[in-house]
Amino acid sequence: MTTTMSRTCLSDSWARCSTNYNLDPSERWETQVLSQPELRFVSGRTQRLIQSALPEMQHLHRLVDPLDFMVMLADPSGIVLSRHTQRSQLSGCRRWRFQAGAVWDEQNAGTNAIGTCLREERPVMVVHDQHWRLCFRKLTGMAVPVYNSIGELAGTMDISSFTAENVVPAAPLLMDALLTTARRVEEKLFHDRFGQDMIVTLGPSTSSSSMLVALDRDGHVRGATHASRRHMNWPEGELSSLPALLPLLDAQEEPSFRRAEAQVIYSALATVHGNVSAAARLLGVSRATLHRKIRALGLER
Repeated sequence: MTTTMSRTCLSDSWARCSTNYNLDPSERWETQVLSQPELRFVSGRTQRLIQSALPEMQHLHRLVDPLDFMVMLADPSGIVLSRHTQRSQLSGCRRWRFQAGAVWDEQNAGTNAIGTCLREERPVMVVHDQHWRLCFRKLTGMAVPVYNSIGELAGTMDISSFTAENVVPAAPLLMDALLTTARRVEEKLFHDRFGQDMIVTLGPSTSSSSMLVALDRDGHVRGATHASRRHMNWPEGELSSLPALLPLLDAQEEPSFRRAEAQVIYSALATVHGNVSAAARLLGVSRATLHRKIRALGLER
């Protein structure tokens, strides 16, 4: 995440805190913490996510612990589902509500890593006085979105500290570790769901989502990650209406994203007998976008 993007993200969050939420920055924050029955209910709904994230969170904590960071996983509502920290930090965690069941949504907590990441759906870093509430001015937090096996926002992976001082020099490394962790969780969820299908990597990703597509034996798309859907302009939900992505994969050749995209467009055009407008509707993109892709891929006749 660039410095400019970070500033824009935080300024937008501050504007929401002031105008949309009418939060007083000097007001004491009364943290909402779920009861044990409520937490069990929420955890039951997200059990697959929690289990998939567990080994990755443990690995991430070993990396960031020397800088006094703990690791938390929250659901799309900002409810902390899981936390990894040192035993020596437990009293501080209770004080700052870095614990399972605590709600860190932006609307109530103001600008913070978990809540603002979920609101913006992009990586966020909030350091000290960048928080909206004055009572959070000793905190440092970084968070990235985590997506599930069908491209939906499943929550956020967060590292936070109430003792870290100047972490800006290490911020790129910390953010890279967070992004990698989120991608690994998504990949685990994706492979668990589509393990019987052919899984193709369409290209590298620098976001918190990997470029994965699951194909059946006929080359039809059965599943796609968030990054793949965005890049291919595919809709949310089921993808059964899409034409075959790869009718046949050459076993001796590494699948190519350019070849895959060309095959999708070619199949769509063939399905509608060359009607570009109809093909654009089938693919869920604008006519202008499809024309641009046809030219870029050299599919013009």
